[in-house]
Amino acid sequence: MEQAEKVEQLIYGVVSERTPRGYILRLSSDPQVTAKGTVFEEAVYYFYRVLADFLKKQQEAGHDIRCYTFQEFDFHSLNATRFLTLVSATPDLDPHHMNMTMTFPQSRLVDLPKEFAQLKGLLS
Repeated sequence: MEQAEKVEQLIYGVVSERTPRGYILRLSSDPQVTAKGTVFEEAVYYFYRVLADFLKKQQEAGHDIRCYTFQEFDFHSLNATRFLTLVSATPDLDPHHMNMTMTFPQSRLVDLPKEFAQLKGLLS
């Protein structure tokens, strides 16, 4: 069996928040890096571009962009409208190669319907 080529990924923590007007996404390591959208997919689309632009400027200034990767997080800051997502980026910071993954707290099987209902409320 042939193994797929291994691609280095940088992982960034993002606090995604549902607001009355849509969504705001913030880089967890620098909350001033934000993007907004009326629907979640729109906010993600803009966030990829904002993140790429921010990180490229940091690189040009001689900073190590790994300092902004997901390393620490205050999970107590999450609630019914704020949830944690992770963005993976390739070293070239191409927004077309970025992907977002949602994280969920560990739950008992019996609690999954409630968790899914909360997720549906966040994204619909």
